Amino acid sequence: METIKATRDELLRTRQELAIAQSGKQILEKKKEALLNRFLSMVRQYKGKREALLAEIKHLKDILALAQARDGLVTIRSLALATSQDLTLAITRDNVMGTKIFQARHPEVKRDLLSRGYNPVSTSGRIESCAELAEKLLDRMLTIAHLEHNIKTVGREMRSLNSKINALEENIIPRLRAKKRYIEDTLEQFEREEIFRLKMVKRVQEKKAEEVTPTARAG
Repeated sequence: METIKATRDELLRTRQELAIAQSGKQILEKKKEALLNRFLSMVRQYKGKREALLAEIKHLKDILALAQARDGLVTIRSLALATSQDLTLAITRDNVMGTKIFQARHPEVKRDLLSRGYNPVSTSGRIESCAELAEKLLDRMLTIAHLEHNIKTVGREMRSLNSKINALEENIIPRLRAKKRYIEDTLEQFEREEIFRLKMVKRVQEKKAEEVTPTARAG
């Protein structure tokens, strides 16, 4: 159990600590509000894009299954290797109340028939459809990848902020308020006792003075 020193200096320190804790709580709440607004905005963007992506993935699976059945798995794998491409992502960072938010930009993924690394004349329309849809899906995945990363980052930061705010609200600030109140009450009690003591001393002195005064007159 904490031993509290009921002194003026300790009261001053406690008041300062309480002010700092309350100010810190306000700052954390403002940061949480700013992050929450950004979080909800990103979730709305991500939800719409992800639903479209999942629908197109299902479509690609259907087309790919048909192409595999008609053109053969070996042919599809060979053409997939031939169509590989390198992509360079441009990463930028934004700062939201001390939390890093990433933005990723990528070049155009979709290519024309002659840029995929194989002869379009010798391939079926099914494979062309697969290639076109796969490039479209890759573009979508790259578009939402940074959103998913940022949602997780901001979510973790908000959980950390909630923990800190709760600690301040439920533990630190109430403890400091109780300590401040205890010191103030104790000092007031000391002051009342001191006033009472001084009054008693004054009465004793006055009584002694009254006892001495008649004697002095009699002499």
